[in-house]
Amino acid sequence: MSSLSKLTQNENMKIYRRPRTWLMIAFLLLAVGLMSFLLKWDERGHDQTDWKQNLTQQNVHMQKELQENKDLDADDKTRINDSIKLNEYYMDHDLDPSQLSLWSYVNISASLIILVTILTVIIAADMIAAEFSWGTIKLLLVGPASRTKIMLSKYIATFSFALLLLLICFAAAFAAGGILEGFNGLTQPHVTISDGVIHEGSMIMNALQKYAYSIVSLFMYVTMAFMISSAFRSSSMAIAFSLLFMLVGNTLSGILQGYEWVKYLLFSNIDLTQYLEGSTPLRPEMTMSFSILMLLAYYVVFQLLAWLLFTKRDVAA
Repeated sequence: MSSLSKLTQNENMKIYRRPRTWLMIAFLLLAVGLMSFLLKWDERGHDQTDWKQNLTQQNVHMQKELQENKDLDADDKTRINDSIKLNEYYMDHDLDPSQLSLWSYVNISASLIILVTILTVIIAADMIAAEFSWGTIKLLLVGPASRTKIMLSKYIATFSFALLLLLICFAAAFAAGGILEGFNGLTQPHVTISDGVIHEGSMIMNALQKYAYSIVSLFMYVTMAFMISSAFRSSSMAIAFSLLFMLVGNTLSGILQGYEWVKYLLFSNIDLTQYLEGSTPLRPEMTMSFSILMLLAYYVVFQLLAWLLFTKRDVAA
């Protein structure tokens, strides 16, 4: 393991000694800063002095809809009743649901994980292909370490970089939220309703859950990019194809959702948030378990192809 540790350390040095890496980190911080500015700017346009009156009016309208609209199905009635109960709970406990807190910034920062994914995909797609572009692949392979260890060290270093970006994104959003909204909301509960019963949960657990679901797509896209990097000798080609698959995949799944076989595509299963309460799966027969099994199958295929392409490749050229 010591040789793997040294190889991983060497790969980390290759990542962080390049100015491009620090520009990526700066760009992520800039994105968090811009997001925070826009949230604060938007907050200024909302009058929060009469929020209880607004919730009361909402409840009156919803109760009127329940009484007058006889065509509502059971799901719609449940949704409206749940909204009424939540509004009553907010007013009883003096909780303004429209008021921003530091957790608002952290939760919304989860949407920036797509940016973290893009930045990490660029690094992953460049990890092996760059060795050919730089002409350093022979020097790398003449050492005592096996190709498997070399590939594994690159994979570990790539995800170490992804983890760093995630920590930076979370910490920067947390700090921005605390500075702009104050740290008073640190213990604010996460209020949800299930089966007509209101539950108070942890805000940090809710934020981590949002991050966790988004990390699944990051994990799969980076693994795919790593496989593509093993197939190309050109860094630019590896990066281009990786970003193309990543950016076009979800759109393609949406276009083809009318076909039953679309559920077997990677891009149809990569977004696990489609199974959260209030969301609708791409196909009605799809389940969380099905998507997890499909992702595991794709992961094994990607890893096997990456290993075969790298360990069996002729580097004479």
